[in-house]
Amino acid sequence: MLNHAKKTTLTTPTSLSMWYVHGKPINQTPTFRSRRQRARRMAEVQIESQTTDPRKAMGGASSKPGDSHGFMQAVRLPSATPVPVPAPSPFKFEMSAEAAEHNTAVLETFDNDLGKAIDGSPGTHISYGSEVRPPTQLCPLLGHHPSWQELQDDLLYGIAYPFETTITEEDRKAMLEENLARGNHKSAVKEEDRHHVTKLMNLDVDHGYAIPLTVEGVRKLKDAEVYPVGLQNQMTIDEDGNSIPKKRVTHDLSHNKASGNSVNQRVDSSDLPTAIYGHAMRRVLHLIHHIRRHNPGKRILCNKFDIDKAYRRLHTRASTAAKCIAVWFLDDMWKERSDENSVGLVMTRLPFGAGPAPPKFCIVSETVFDLGADLLSCELWEPTESPSPYASLLPAPTRLDKSIPFGTAEEADFSLDEDCRGGVDGYIDDGITVVLDSEDNKAMVARAAQAVVMAIFLIFRPLAAGLEAIFRPDVASIRKMKAEGGLHELVTFLGWFIDTRRLLIALPREKWKAWTSDINSCLEPRRISCQQLKTLVGRLNHVCFIIPDALHFMNNIRSAMYRAVSSNSYVYLDKETKEDLRLWLEFLDEAKEGISINRLVFRKPTLHNFSDASEWGIGGHSPHTGIAWRYRFSEGQHLKFTLNCKEYIDRVVNSVIQSRFDTTDCPFPCYLDWSDSTSAVGWLRKSNFDTDEQPVHNAVARYHARHMMGLKARNYSQHMLGRDNVVTDCLSRDFHLSDAQLITMLTSIDDSLSPDMLKIVQVPDDLISWISKLERFAPDRLESPKAPIPSALAAGLSGWSSSSGSNTTMTFSWTDSAAPDDTRSAVASLGKETLGFTSNEAGTHSVRSSLAMLMYLAKEPVYTIMLVGRWSSNVFLKTTSRNRSRNPPAESARG
Repeated sequence: MLNHAKKTTLTTPTSLSMWYVHGKPINQTPTFRSRRQRARRMAEVQIESQTTDPRKAMGGASSKPGDSHGFMQAVRLPSATPVPVPAPSPFKFEMSAEAAEHNTAVLETFDNDLGKAIDGSPGTHISYGSEVRPPTQLCPLLGHHPSWQELQDDLLYGIAYPFETTITEEDRKAMLEENLARGNHKSAVKEEDRHHVTKLMNLDVDHGYAIPLTVEGVRKLKDAEVYPVGLQNQMTIDEDGNSIPKKRVTHDLSHNKASGNSVNQRVDSSDLPTAIYGHAMRRVLHLIHHIRRHNPGKRILCNKFDIDKAYRRLHTRASTAAKCIAVWFLDDMWKERSDENSVGLVMTRLPFGAGPAPPKFCIVSETVFDLGADLLSCELWEPTESPSPYASLLPAPTRLDKSIPFGTAEEADFSLDEDCRGGVDGYIDDGITVVLDSEDNKAMVARAAQAVVMAIFLIFRPLAAGLEAIFRPDVASIRKMKAEGGLHELVTFLGWFIDTRRLLIALPREKWKAWTSDINSCLEPRRISCQQLKTLVGRLNHVCFIIPDALHFMNNIRSAMYRAVSSNSYVYLDKETKEDLRLWLEFLDEAKEGISINRLVFRKPTLHNFSDASEWGIGGHSPHTGIAWRYRFSEGQHLKFTLNCKEYIDRVVNSVIQSRFDTTDCPFPCYLDWSDSTSAVGWLRKSNFDTDEQPVHNAVARYHARHMMGLKARNYSQHMLGRDNVVTDCLSRDFHLSDAQLITMLTSIDDSLSPDMLKIVQVPDDLISWISKLERFAPDRLESPKAPIPSALAAGLSGWSSSSGSNTTMTFSWTDSAAPDDTRSAVASLGKETLGFTSNEAGTHSVRSSLAMLMYLAKEPVYTIMLVGRWSSNVFLKTTSRNRSRNPPAESARG
């Protein structure tokens, strides 16, 4: 149910034909500085009248959490309630000089204030929220949804961007003239493409999304700002599901970056709801995985729906729309650009290119998808009795041949309800339904066929054929509905092809073909443009969603892109970058064939690995395999590798060794690597090393990525405290002990370990050779060799070394109980009255703390205190701060 939040009793207008709040006409759109002010004002309006609750206006329909009958009553009311059709506005919507002059004259009667013009034309198609059902119809259905209040606010007053900064009137006018003189981006005005822009601009005007004005009218318009448009190449599908090219005009509201005054730069992004593409896809993959895990060998069906002209369905507030103006040419006037042959288009709906557009539209779309999920799970809804108006257009379900095997879902590390058999999700304008196709779930399958389109019908204003004041396309994309609206085991969602039968996700073949061609073009012996590299990096990042380890092979390509951006010119690709691009051709092939969903969902680890490094060695073990190993660096490796680099090498070597002893029968293993190095933990997930500055790190990252890809493994990394990493600390340090002595020492302190469960093996020759190779191209470091330091555990075993002897100097660690007698005698002679403590309380810990306090007061750096006092963290600062507050320094006391 959509009953996630506390009921709202905020009242709303009662009619689209004439909008009122508690009998008072809305003559002017209020301006509020924050959501809190808007909410407070709506609460004040509620207090003024307690008799206009929208639920009462709708016959008392309301659904409480878990109330299926109330929910169905709230569903039936809007579907059976007529919606007033908006009347014509005073503006003309046609791409002509005459219409531009007419509209400019209309605005002059409203003091060139678009807000006054909209408020003065209530109940028309330019009124806020005219594409959606009246809030009085929506409130009983959506009133409990956590986004309802913000959605209602946007429908009443239009969407206002949360600007963090404002610009002066002088700066606004200067920027307006500058952008008028500059014109549009090259992608839009190229001779072979500008007719596409003209066509799309005409559509925006014909549909009433943009108001044409003269250029002089733009200059006079209150708050007016002009930004250039560009043209993007995209892909879409026809009614048969075939991929076809598509053009889209984008409004560059980030232009003027140098000045920091663009619309997108002035927006406070922290005041916008979160909208992240990857989360929607991950939720869908986890849902599919969950259903298969609990229903092995059963079909999973999906369908997909698209909200047509999605952004254009929501009005922006007049003051925001005035800041989103584009200028384009009238027909047959390309010879010379001038104010006379140009027209200004005021985008009154959400534009493509506005930073706030995706999160603001997601408020609507997520409400649609949540309502669809409620319909899917509501057993009282019978689609045959209460069908969606689109039911007759939906293709029949199709299923794959029985001979195609079912993919197996491995054990996951997330939990959904065990009886979860379907769900609805989406991102912006793309909605998807997932449902288990089984004999005992036929009723849900029937609801899944129509759940999303029914939700679209219940929230958006239905199309009034022949009565619309202006041409208006259907909210649900009929073309895509015929191609993708039928339930199937194969679906393309958010640019990825999903095969629920084999449990695969793949790059669509048309994208594979186009992106492979892009890479081959970059491999040619010629210069590459900045825009070409930007596009390529964006596409390859897209592939990294299903091949996360490929992120380790992006650094050279990104570096080339940054060079091109900084010089704003073309660049040549070096040998290393081209080698990476050739490797990316292999990644694209793998993505085209499909990646198991098991490699993308949160999995329960099949193997836990622990490792550690010291200045002179590395070591690791796994409680699952019982295998441990250790490797002592040569003097050259000790000097050339930094400690962080040694930690990184250690994690990778351990992962390789443990994988070779892993007996788990899992086609898609999942490794969890534990480390006390935060740097190494992060690098295992993602790296972006400079190949010149950090060649060893870069080589380690790529070796690890290739190893994980070869195993088809999922790899996690987790930080742990150094004091808990005892076993591997000993393995990386105690080379003065034999393997047998080391095993005896470790098993004696840990009851969970036994000699049979801990076997130390030799590092394989290929890994030793690889480490030696890393040494050859590691940069020299001007440091002297450091003396090996044994582990704290071994240091306590004074005099114990292997029979072969050791050059390691053993250091005995004093404990409080073993403090020298002369220290206690000195404390006793001074007396408790002088020192504040007795000789029984004296020990080496107090000496260590005192030294830390003295160095702190002497303003020594924290890291120096940590090194001298052998502190593993800055926890000593808590003690020094307490002592200093009780006993302030003399100079502080003197004031």
